[in-house]
Amino acid sequence: MTEEEKKSDSGTDGTKTENETSEAVDSQIEEKEPVRQIPVHKLDMKRLIELDACTRCGECLTWCPVHDQDARESLIPRRKIMDFLRIARSQNGFLAGIMKSEKIGESLKTVIKKICGYQEITREQMDDFVTNLYECSTCGQCEVVCPAHIDTVNLWEELRRLIVRADYGPLEPQKALRKSIKTFDNPWQQPRAGRTKWSRRAKKDGLIIQEPRQIKKTNGKVLLFFGCTASYDANVKQVAINTINILETLNIDYGVLGKDEKCCGSVLLRMGDPEYKRLFSENIDQFNSLGIDTLISSCSGCFKTIMQDYPKIKPLNFEVLHTVEYLARLLKTGELTFPYPVRQTVTYHDPCHLGRATGGFDAPRMIMEAIPELTLVEMPRNREYSRCCGAGGGLKAGFPDIQGRMSQERIKEAEKTGAQALVSCCPFCYQGLQLGIAGLGSDIVMKDLSAYVAQALLGYDVIEKAAKEAEEKKREKEKANALKKQEKETEKEKEHPPASKEPATKG
Repeated sequence: MTEEEKKSDSGTDGTKTENETSEAVDSQIEEKEPVRQIPVHKLDMKRLIELDACTRCGECLTWCPVHDQDARESLIPRRKIMDFLRIARSQNGFLAGIMKSEKIGESLKTVIKKICGYQEITREQMDDFVTNLYECSTCGQCEVVCPAHIDTVNLWEELRRLIVRADYGPLEPQKALRKSIKTFDNPWQQPRAGRTKWSRRAKKDGLIIQEPRQIKKTNGKVLLFFGCTASYDANVKQVAINTINILETLNIDYGVLGKDEKCCGSVLLRMGDPEYKRLFSENIDQFNSLGIDTLISSCSGCFKTIMQDYPKIKPLNFEVLHTVEYLARLLKTGELTFPYPVRQTVTYHDPCHLGRATGGFDAPRMIMEAIPELTLVEMPRNREYSRCCGAGGGLKAGFPDIQGRMSQERIKEAEKTGAQALVSCCPFCYQGLQLGIAGLGSDIVMKDLSAYVAQALLGYDVIEKAAKEAEEKKREKEKANALKKQEKETEKEKEHPPASKEPATKG
């Protein structure tokens, strides 16, 4: 290469370009930056035993819904356990202690390193592990099929907490969720005042007879906890609307927190943010002060979090049920009956947090079987083997393309049953599966079970009825406007009749 060519490669004067210099500096910084220590000592004995209990059998590979869409070995549970153990041993093992000791000379360290095969974890390896750890919906399918019965969901959540402590997580796209919850008490970056906006609009549109009762005024014995998704997402409004109509029709002594309701904190817990403890504690104190007997929620994520995870922080002085479990109880006592048929064939999607996490498989099916003329056709993967929609665990925020493909896979399964509608009991699943329907252009209709319960109680679908009435009013208004326009034109013609043309006379 000539001298001029060398100059051309580097810069016009033979020096490196600004970009090249910047890249070189960044590279040096990355090489010199030490890999931060993962606080493995924060893991309790049970988690350490579980990490060692993995048999590397690969059963989780067969069932993992994320691996179905991203077939990388590093994603499957057994590999994540192996990679974490390698990191832990590299930073905290016996050889790590020797290599970090200032009492041992560098020459001896070099010999030990070669003989024992010790390798330090690089920043690239750490980043890869963190990404793989978060590319998971924490659906719990791996726990169901694990022959060693490893509690994988809690294990992944605890590992994520260690990762966050070491300032490696959550992933950049997930940080907006964390910031929103801390700023607005909801993950959707919506103002606190907007939490009750849906009910005012629903009352105005005739979707509910009256706005939800405020529990601090009525001192009701049943607290209905809506959750953020049903409160803020307009596409999921049917869940909140139908639940209110059901409770009002049954004259349940219920109430809601309204603007005082906060996020349950599930998102923070699933992503490993320690701030979840503060939010849990604040919510527990508020709930316990209400004097309620029962808290019900139509969101499976909220239900699972409040029922299973809250008591780890503080005791609860009330019972926690999913709304469908509460309704199933009323069905058993005869307080709930369905006078109207719903002529439809449906298939049911078990939400991970209601199904695998808490064993809530029977209540929704009991309700569907009790509704006259509603036919349930099961998908091959149901109950504890139900395929995850991908909306939970921070996966949707961090890997939206993977979540989209996961939900589409579930929609394809639903379509094969020949059902007209896909039913679930979770606003988050509703939201996630709706994306799958849109992505495929499917004709199947997404429904929350509350819609069929309300229809079987009232004899009509309130949302469909309101839509028809609105359309009818629109047609009547257009017809009236057209008639007025015609009348004005007629009056105008009477006031100013057109001049008549006289025949031309002969000259």
